[in-house]
Amino acid sequence: MTVHGKNKWIRNSRLANTLIFCVNRNIPVISRMLMIVLHCDIFCRLPKSTYLPHPYGIVIHSNSQIGEGVVINHQVTLGGRDLTAESPNIGDRVYIGAGAKILGGISIGEGASIGANAVVTKDVPAGVTVVGANRHLSKESFYV
Repeated sequence: MTVHGKNKWIRNSRLANTLIFCVNRNIPVISRMLMIVLHCDIFCRLPKSTYLPHPYGIVIHSNSQIGEGVVINHQVTLGGRDLTAESPNIGDRVYIGAGAKILGGISIGEGASIGANAVVTKDVPAGVTVVGANRHLSKESFYV
């Protein structure tokens, strides 16, 4: 099992590692079956160092860019806001809480934290914590 560098409780299960492996190598039948079982749609390449502690209900747009060491919890959506091909660009070591929605062609800075059930539609600077609807907290993120 892969364990996160800052938080030893964040780790990938065998199922999450298998899903990342199949998605990155474009193994259509197995990856699609795993996505059906997990109720998720992941259409972009994920770095090997991506953490999916609970890989259920995750939706990621095919044009999304995801950095190294990103933690994506369950029920997260990374997608567009309208019919354009714009999608989020996630920096390195970003923590995305359960149920967060990151929408549109925005950038999430390195080491940022997105709170659970947050809706993010504006750029997030590096090391900032975001909660609610685009509300930036003054406290620096733990994951910087």
